Amino acid sequence: NLRGQAPALTRHTPHCQSPPKPPRPPREGVFKHLCARAHARIQKDSAVLPRFPLFRLLTLGLLILAATALIAAACSDDDDDSASQAQSDQTAGSTADAAFPFTFTDSADVEVTLQAPARRIVSYSPGATEILFAIGAGDQVIAADEFSDFPAATEALERVAYSDPDPERALTLDPDFLIMTSRQVEQAPQFRRAGLNVALLLEPESLDGVIENIRLLGRVTGNVDQANALADDMRTRIDAVIATISGSDDAAPVVLYELTNDLYTAGPDTFIGGMLTLLGARNVAQGATSPFPQLTAEAVIDADPSGRADPRLTET
Repeated sequence: NLRGQAPALTRHTPHCQSPPKPPRPPREGVFKHLCARAHARIQKDSAVLPRFPLFRLLTLGLLILAATALIAAACSDDDDDSASQAQSDQTAGSTADAAFPFTFTDSADVEVTLQAPARRIVSYSPGATEILFAIGAGDQVIAADEFSDFPAATEALERVAYSDPDPERALTLDPDFLIMTSRQVEQAPQFRRAGLNVALLLEPESLDGVIENIRLLGRVTGNVDQANALADDMRTRIDAVIATISGSDDAAPVVLYELTNDLYTAGPDTFIGGMLTLLGARNVAQGATSPFPQLTAEAVIDADPSGRADPRLTET
């Protein structure tokens, strides 16, 4: 059960058995993208192509948080004045922050260097593509994977393969910077050997990780001010939500985040798990040791959830 006995929380499927069949790849929508990523973790060798636009997920998540916590009541004119002053102070130092050459360490512990702001970017990450457009660097993106479908301006981009990327295709585009993510971990070294400047940026597991990626991509593209403004605004809203919820006397709701009919869910150490924590909710899967565990019916009944979230694609 959920009361300190983790082994009863989840079912353990032997490796010789086929994993649960995920739904077909989603077309659009924040939580649908997250669901696809979860299913890809459950069924790593499937043909499902996970889509995880982090910026949209963060934005919608914050809107949900705002509605839940009545965030508007926590924001005053004084807060706006303080934010404006902070932005002014930040702008004063932005020139130094944007100096090149710039070197950073990516998710594979590889040092990546840019001699100048990236102007011909190929993105194999829907989340990174969305962030690039959000910080005003959309015109610096020349190509993206087939699942980079937001904002609408991405429709005009050249396309590259998300699941089985080809370095020869990338070379024909003459890029100065490539962004890869978890789906392309194995291919990244091959692209580097071909002489391409590759940064592997794995999907963040927390809101803080998303904000760090926004700032990093601002630095990479030379759009430091826009990226910092976006990141600071999100940080302000997140902090306000936390402050508002922490002052509530309401009991923490118990939430089941249901990914499939057979009770696969998001564990505490995932992006959604972090969102539930931010909401002040208690995750039914709190005792799970894997990112996307399969709960037993007994565990769910024992937890007696007061709410259920279902991000799955449904037909209309």
